Amino acid sequence: MSKGATLSGRVGNALRWSTTGTVVVRLGNLGLGIVIARIVSPEEFGLYAIALTVQSVVMALADLGLSADLVRSPDFERRTGPVAVLGLVTGGTLTLVTALSAPALASAMGGPGAAGPIAILAATFLLAGVGVVPFATLQRKLDQQGLFRSNAVDFGVGAVVTLVLAVLGYGLVGLAVGRVVGQACGVAVQFWLTRSRLRLSWDRTVARSVLAFGLPVAAANLLSWVLLSVDRVVLGNLAGAVELGFYVLAANISTWPMTLVGQALRSVTLPAFSQVRERARAALVPLLGPVWWAVVLAAAMLAALAHPVVVLVYGARWEPAAQILVPLAVVGAVRVVSDVLAGYLYALGRSRGVLAVQVVWLVALVPAVVLGARAAGSIGVAVAQAAVSVGVLVPAYLVLLRRSRDEVGALTWALAVPGLAGAGAVAAGLLVADRVENPLLGGLLAGAVTFALYAAATVAWVRPRWRAARTALDGPDDAADAAPDTVPDAVPDAVPDAALAGTPADALELLPDAVPAAPPRGTTR
Repeated sequence: MSKGATLSGRVGNALRWSTTGTVVVRLGNLGLGIVIARIVSPEEFGLYAIALTVQSVVMALADLGLSADLVRSPDFERRTGPVAVLGLVTGGTLTLVTALSAPALASAMGGPGAAGPIAILAATFLLAGVGVVPFATLQRKLDQQGLFRSNAVDFGVGAVVTLVLAVLGYGLVGLAVGRVVGQACGVAVQFWLTRSRLRLSWDRTVARSVLAFGLPVAAANLLSWVLLSVDRVVLGNLAGAVELGFYVLAANISTWPMTLVGQALRSVTLPAFSQVRERARAALVPLLGPVWWAVVLAAAMLAALAHPVVVLVYGARWEPAAQILVPLAVVGAVRVVSDVLAGYLYALGRSRGVLAVQVVWLVALVPAVVLGARAAGSIGVAVAQAAVSVGVLVPAYLVLLRRSRDEVGALTWALAVPGLAGAGAVAAGLLVADRVENPLLGGLLAGAVTFALYAAATVAWVRPRWRAARTALDGPDDAADAAPDTVPDAVPDAVPDAALAGTPADALELLPDAVPAAPPRGTTR
């Protein structure tokens, strides 16, 4: 059997296409943002940022976990009709309500001029509802190449429409119209790729089951907005704009490797776990170990190279952000592994448990960041974030898994070995850097030492686990050889791929220099 026919082969291929798509869209967004910034005024761009933020928040609710339910459920064909109805009703309702309330929303956000773009972008909710089934079909089949094509059309058409309208003097309206037209074309491509059309049917039992799973997912999506913004709100109020500026810069940098790794994983976590549902418990530890090893390596290198990265990319005046970046690299790593754990739980239908973990995380995070901001400003908030991620978020997931009799002991060991090795390697690297007078040279030396020590300490540990991960995916009978369209199910991670352009990270981090092109679906966080 060819490698590509096995589940591990298809997962690897999906990861490659997802990573390629992430890089291409990010670079495209950056380039488009640079061009648009030279055409439209800062005021127009700022108003569009407000409109896009509103769109992103509402999009977190628009999906209701519908696509995730389709990806993970064995009775796919039976559920497509009711899911299509629910998507159409939800999307249409949100479009109408948002369009009618656009003036009030714009004023509440401090930009009355954003009412028009908000009303235009409201159409994306209806498009998301229309496209829920083809999007879920592509994710279910691990067809990241197909999703890449639809996203490429989405971005390309949207960019052309935006640029043409901007040149004609419709800058603010052009940004919103380009987004809607691009998304409409992307959804059309997904229907074409899946050789399907919109089919509506109703089954009350199925609808009740879909909502029972999806409503907690939607609530978790909305809660994630609070989790991603509470630190900035607290810091801005308690420490002022200067401290907030350094913190936001460090937070944005901390997402670079984690966004690339995290988005690639999110695109395949749900389908991969769903397709091995019968042996998902046995597959969790073998799969998570190598993933965590790679994530810790990325976080360790980012922490060790914090000073040269900040100074070389942004300039010496931003140097204070370097020390903030070190604990935030830890936060980024933990969030990736929490996404994987959430995806595993979603695959098994435990959406309420994921929501409970998010609530615990928020309850612990708010007082922690308040204390951190009062004690040490931006660095205090960053340390508080890291402490809560390691001390509360990870244990909360372990407790949830323990209640369902998963292999918590083996999972804890799989997390501890790379984590401790990474922490020790970074500490040694930074200690070496302190002995070098030139900060830039010291930072580069810290990175080299960190990489060497981490690799030496963990390579023997991780090599057999990569092989075990492939075995866990393929199974003794190579169950993945089944036809893709008969796949048992698939799993949403804490933030499935389609929602990414609608998450706070995209909307708030990229808006200053890019115009994000949101994929046609908004799903879970």
